[in-house]
Amino acid sequence: MYSKDFEIRWADIDANRHVANSSYVDLLTEARMSFLRENGFSQSHFESLGIGPVIFTEEFYYIKEIRHNEKIKITIELLANDKDYKYIKFAHCIFNTKKELSAYSETFFGWFNLKDRKLIQPPDEIIQMLMLLNKADRYELLGEQVNLKHPKIPFSKSVIN
Repeated sequence: MYSKDFEIRWADIDANRHVANSSYVDLLTEARMSFLRENGFSQSHFESLGIGPVIFTEEFYYIKEIRHNEKIKITIELLANDKDYKYIKFAHCIFNTKKELSAYSETFFGWFNLKDRKLIQPPDEIIQMLMLLNKADRYELLGEQVNLKHPKIPFSKSVIN
């Protein structure tokens, strides 16, 4: 299982003196990018491939407060993927200084061709890396047709004057 340690900075705290919602997003992004970098996928390597990861959804479940100066650990596990690894879900656990689960998040993303501006199957080297990542307890293989138009999204909504 991949894990990354962080220390909570003053800038990560909100008015309630615990980690701000936006800081959780930043911390998970840094954990994911560290995972990719440590496996050979730096920003310059992504640039040479002409691709990048693109997030569709990120859900958070807050369990325990995390405060300033706490040392935390963020883990990444593979929660789901389709057969081509075009679509992936990561499970993230955030543990506080006492090693208690403090937050849980699921991130659903895919691979984006920067020239054509569309989703693609990643190169084999990325697939190989993802195949080695620990699978989460609730791991699932996604079906043939992944639908990005989630039923929660009000596509018929319009602006009222």
